[in-house]
Amino acid sequence: MGVKCIEIKNLSVRAGNSYILEDVSLDIDCGDIVVVTGPSGGGKSTLIKILSGGMDILRDRGLFVEGYISILGIDVFREGFKRLIGRIATIFQNPVNQIFMLSVEEEISFALENLGLDRNTIIDRVNRALRIMGIEDLRNRQINTLSMGQLQRVLLASIIALEPDIILMDEPCAYIDPATKRVFYRAIEDIWRRKRNTMIIVEHDIDYILGIATKILILNRRVIAYGNPIEILNKIDIESFGIQEPLYTKICRALKSSITPIDEKDIISCIKNSICGSQQTKGY
Repeated sequence: MGVKCIEIKNLSVRAGNSYILEDVSLDIDCGDIVVVTGPSGGGKSTLIKILSGGMDILRDRGLFVEGYISILGIDVFREGFKRLIGRIATIFQNPVNQIFMLSVEEEISFALENLGLDRNTIIDRVNRALRIMGIEDLRNRQINTLSMGQLQRVLLASIIALEPDIILMDEPCAYIDPATKRVFYRAIEDIWRRKRNTMIIVEHDIDYILGIATKILILNRRVIAYGNPIEILNKIDIESFGIQEPLYTKICRALKSSITPIDEKDIISCIKNSICGSQQTKGY
């Protein structure tokens, strides 16, 4: 078992007697990639808002928030998020709402300047982030000339430069096409392999991200299931919760095979093993 990065106990969010989240408890280890999925209105975005420091905003809207959350050893209900500034980064659905500056380089530098880092450190981190994301050619571009996919890559570069311990994402690909979405999640995997950040990603289309997830959380106000993605998908009919099941898991399930991680070779192996196992059983 790994070191706990986030501990959530009996977390509830309600408006009067109507619960948005109800008695949610789970632990997230440092270095985990947790995919959060479930039906619309199940509390996924609310969970991300709370973990990114939005409890006071929810309370200002008249919602009751109660329970216990520890992030990197800090009891955020008691101490707030001040000590976590720079250690948590968030990407929301619409990248336009998170852009503050006019040019790409200024945008990537923005958070670093607010943290009071020296100029040389900022330059080094910005250069590295641009290089890792492969967007050095966008350095001097104006933000309003970028596509949605380019904006998301700029936000990722900003996060790389920030070097946070935890990255939260709330359906970060909601406004980009499927091809760009795959490019985005390949970049996410690359970032994770470099730094082993803890990542929590809300995503309906789990086909894109399941292959690198260490855990999956199915949330519908309450925790429906949480744990190893393969074990969860073997036990639960996720489509009954409005989650589209990846085609390869359907094929494996139909062939009475175990579910395997998302990869073309694994799909072929899954089908081949299922067919060969069936033939051997029948004595062919």
